[in-house]
Amino acid sequence: MDKITMVHRDSLSCEAIVRRLADGSLLLVSQCGGQTEPCPENRVLVFHSTDDGESWSRPQPILPENGRAVYATDLDVEGGRVTARITEHNGGYLDVDCYDLVSEDGGYTWRREEIPCFGKTFVFLRGAVYARGVKLVAYQHYPIEKEENDALVRAKKTVLDSMLPAARCGALLTRDGGKSWEKSEDVLIPSEWQGKHVWQWPEPTIAALSEGYAMLLRVNGAGVLYRSDSADGLRWSKPCPTEIPNPNNKPKLLNLSDGSIALINTPNPRPGMKNRNPLEIWISDDDMRTWRYKKRVLDFPGWLSYPDGFAEGDRIRFAFELNRHDVYFADCDISDYNRSRK
Repeated sequence: MDKITMVHRDSLSCEAIVRRLADGSLLLVSQCGGQTEPCPENRVLVFHSTDDGESWSRPQPILPENGRAVYATDLDVEGGRVTARITEHNGGYLDVDCYDLVSEDGGYTWRREEIPCFGKTFVFLRGAVYARGVKLVAYQHYPIEKEENDALVRAKKTVLDSMLPAARCGALLTRDGGKSWEKSEDVLIPSEWQGKHVWQWPEPTIAALSEGYAMLLRVNGAGVLYRSDSADGLRWSKPCPTEIPNPNNKPKLLNLSDGSIALINTPNPRPGMKNRNPLEIWISDDDMRTWRYKKRVLDFPGWLSYPDGFAEGDRIRFAFELNRHDVYFADCDISDYNRSRK
C-alpha cells in the first residue's frame, strides 16, 4: 500500500529531499519562501519525522538569518554524519558561496565545511552513490567568470541571463572515505537548444551498474532524458538521448539491494512545468537498457516536481512538491516487483 503525506505548504517550495538517519528517524530539507526561484527570500527549511513520515515537525531554518538566499541540492548520510550541500547567493544565483553544512545530531545543529575540488565557484553537488569500495558524488558546475558575475549583479539580472556556453557535469570520487577526492572529466550540456540560448539545469543522477556507472541528465527542451556512461566514474561518454520521456524535471536514480535500479521520474515528453505529470517509479534489472516494471504513483493534475529519496527493501520513500507550493512525502510499495524476481 502506498502512502502520501503532506509535510508543508509555503509561498514557494523547490527540491524537497528526504533521507533515513542512523536512529531510524527521517530528515527532510526543502527550499521554501519567496514567490519565485531564485529570489532573495529563498531559504532552506528542515523537517523531522519520528513516526516514519506520518507526521512532521514544525520547520526550522537550516541557517541563521543573514539576508542571503539559500538552496540545498542534497542530503548525504553516512552513519551519524549528515551533510547538506548548500548554495548561498544574492537571490539570483550570483555572488555564490557553495559549501557543506554538517550535522552530527540528526540535523538539529550544523557546522560549515568546505566542499572538495571546486573552491568558491558555482556548483551543485548532488546524490551520492556507494559501490565497489568508492563513493561518487554527482555535480553540475557553472564556471562563471567574476567579470560576468559582477556585470550581471550591476544590471540587476540573474544567472539565467549568463552567456555561459554549457553546464559542466560529472562526478567527484573518493576511495578513502572523503580524505581525498578526484574530479572526473566534464560532461557538457550546451546552453543552446534548436538555435536558442537555453539555461540548463541538468540535475545529474548516477547509479552503479553491474560494471561501471550510468548518469541520467535533464536537458531543457529535449523532451527526454540524456544518458552518459563510465567504466570508472572519472571518464564519461558523450551524453546521448534516451527513450525516457521527461518534461524538464529532475529525475532520481536509486540502486536497489538486489542489483536492480529504480528511476523516479515524470515520464511526459512535452517540455514545461505544466507537464510535470504523472509521477512514476520505473525499475530495470538489465543495467537500464529496459524498464520492465512501471508503477504510477500519482497523476493528480498539477506540477509534480523534483522527487528525491531512498530505497529500503520493499519500499521507496521520497519527497516531492506539488505546484511549487506543497511539500509531500511518498512511501511507495514495490513488493510486487520484488516478488516477481523470486
